[in-house]
Amino acid sequence: MTFLNQDTPVFLGTEALSKKLGYPVVYISITRPKRGYYRMVAETLVENPKATAEGETTVTHTRRLERDICTHPELWLWTHRRWKHKRPTSNPPAV
Repeated sequence: MTFLNQDTPVFLGTEALSKKLGYPVVYISITRPKRGYYRMVAETLVENPKATAEGETTVTHTRRLERDICTHPELWLWTHRRWKHKRPTSNPPAV
């Protein structure tokens, strides 16, 4: 999916587990009001995951994460190879 304007692979584990177990998906947002102090806010993203369409929970979670990163980029732990995997082309290479 598109994440931070990049074609990005995402893990589907959160969605798969929430559907299998029937647990709601809770997102925790962390901000830093001042040095040495952090504020955590929990919000329910998906109340009933079994009633959602395939991929809906993943999109909801990814968009919420993207919003936090854009609002507070200084709090995001960047990794140097975040986009190392590319989407396969329509014509696979000959073996």
